[in-house]
Amino acid sequence: MSKIPEEIRRFRLRGTEIKSVGGNYYLYRVSCKWDKAEKKYRKVNLGYIGRVTSDGIVGAHHRGDAPSNPPCAGYSLEFGATWVLRAVGQDLLDNLRKHFGDDGVWIFIVSALRAARHCAFRYIEHYYKVSFLSSIYPDIALSPSTLSNRLEQLGARRGAMVDFMREYIPTTSFHAIFDGTSIVCNSGRITAAQRGYNSHGCHDPQVNLMYALAVNGEKVCPVFYKSYPGSVRDVSAFRNMMREMGVETAVVLADKGFYSSANGEELDGLGIPYIMPLRRNSAEYMRTPLDKPGTMGFDGRFMHNGRIIWHWSQPLADGDGHRYFLYMDETLRHLEATGRGTAGIGQETADELRKAQEAQLLYGTFVLKSSLMSVGAEEAYKLYKTREDVEQLFDIYKDEEDFRTTGMHSRESMEATFFLNHISTMLVYKLYERLRENKALDRFAASRVCDVLWDVRVTNSGTRWQMEPIPKMSRQTINALGLQAPQEVL
Repeated sequence: MSKIPEEIRRFRLRGTEIKSVGGNYYLYRVSCKWDKAEKKYRKVNLGYIGRVTSDGIVGAHHRGDAPSNPPCAGYSLEFGATWVLRAVGQDLLDNLRKHFGDDGVWIFIVSALRAARHCAFRYIEHYYKVSFLSSIYPDIALSPSTLSNRLEQLGARRGAMVDFMREYIPTTSFHAIFDGTSIVCNSGRITAAQRGYNSHGCHDPQVNLMYALAVNGEKVCPVFYKSYPGSVRDVSAFRNMMREMGVETAVVLADKGFYSSANGEELDGLGIPYIMPLRRNSAEYMRTPLDKPGTMGFDGRFMHNGRIIWHWSQPLADGDGHRYFLYMDETLRHLEATGRGTAGIGQETADELRKAQEAQLLYGTFVLKSSLMSVGAEEAYKLYKTREDVEQLFDIYKDEEDFRTTGMHSRESMEATFFLNHISTMLVYKLYERLRENKALDRFAASRVCDVLWDVRVTNSGTRWQMEPIPKMSRQTINALGLQAPQEVL
């Protein structure tokens, strides 16, 4: 038997075997069965998977799988959603091909379809066949069994994933938003699923998925992810993740749930700059401006998203390594004053009235602690508020994508799922950026764009593909993205 080269052998997974025939290599699924007569285990061939090349595995058509033939004449296919994703994500496809070779095409197709339909992997083949992608990229094997094997192979290529993600890390100075998500995983084969704790009070086995989003001016983009065992805390993962990203410095913009004096001290010890909000009852900051009537104690004000924000910078003492900024949002102050505890007005005891008077001093206030000594109050506020805008979109899309790993049975398939979700998220963020640039975020939601455009279809007249009339809402969505509605099939 000829020796299998390393570049081919690396694609052999557990439960498979590579055979060399006529200078080509073929992958088969195998198992072992106890032979009672011979009293020993015998290898059993369970079926052919595909031909193995140095670039990956070329899937085979199985008897139970319908071949991906080009659509027949007169057949109607989805066009709009995948056309937009191809238009905004061409650079993603180019870089996927650069780092994954021919596999880059199916990676992009699966990611685009999951971004468009928010579907499980077992439905990918169906959506591929009813989409115009099947005409542009024909004969891509995406049956559930084939896709399962593809995930196993993709998950073993973390190095290529890292190289791909580094393509999108800004080369100039930028701020990084780190966002961690705990994912419950009950698979006994995934050792990274360890007992931990998340914001929902869950102690089940889980995996921590850490994300880095780059903020460069007004532009925001998810650039990197890495998973950690459920018992690893976010703060201890920052430096490790930064090193894998290939960056020396980044600013951590954390939420209120993350901050504690211990976490702050650990970040200081690691030399990682940060901006974090403090709780209103924190003893770390001074309340000097609140002792004066109205807004007389504040240093000044600025506008943010149509709101008046008053700000005050706490004076620095010798040796201070942090800055504290106190803000008051007049709109928020009014909402809290008219919404909190108003039901008991006129019926309070003297003690309850005194507590209400003390509490109203903090209405509408917001406190930031920053280790960036050169950043002023207004810059720190607007930089931090970028996190809230992005986090809102990110949380919405995490709900849509539903980053479940309950169906994953190995670390490789889990890693591949995270990577495909990452590509899907990047595609949606590209839609978000286009809507922001065209000032259309108040009328269109990035996560719903593909739902609207899925109704844009093409039909095969027998000799060529032609566009169907585009619905009004779909045309408005295309215009909001800054694209020209197609007049003919592209």
